[in-house]
Amino acid sequence: MVDLVDAAQQLESEHLARAIAAARVPVPEGIPGECESCGEDMPRLVDGRCAPCRDGRVHVARFRPVAAEDAA
Repeated sequence: MVDLVDAAQQLESEHLARAIAAARVPVPEGIPGECESCGEDMPRLVDGRCAPCRDGRVHVARFRPVAAEDAA
C-alpha cells in the first residue's frame, strides 16, 4: 500500500526527470563580432545578435579603456 510520502517522492522524481529532459536543449555555437542589432562588439553572437538583443534585455554599460591618443 502506497502512503502519502511514497506518492510525493514518486511525483517529485517524475517532475525532476521531466525538468532535466526539458533543460537539455542544444546550445547554438556563437562567434565573436559586432551585433547587428545594437552595434556592440561582443565575444559571442548567435545569428548575428548578442545575448541581450536576442533576449530583449537592457544593455549594461561596458567598460571601454581610453587609448592615449583619444584622451588628448
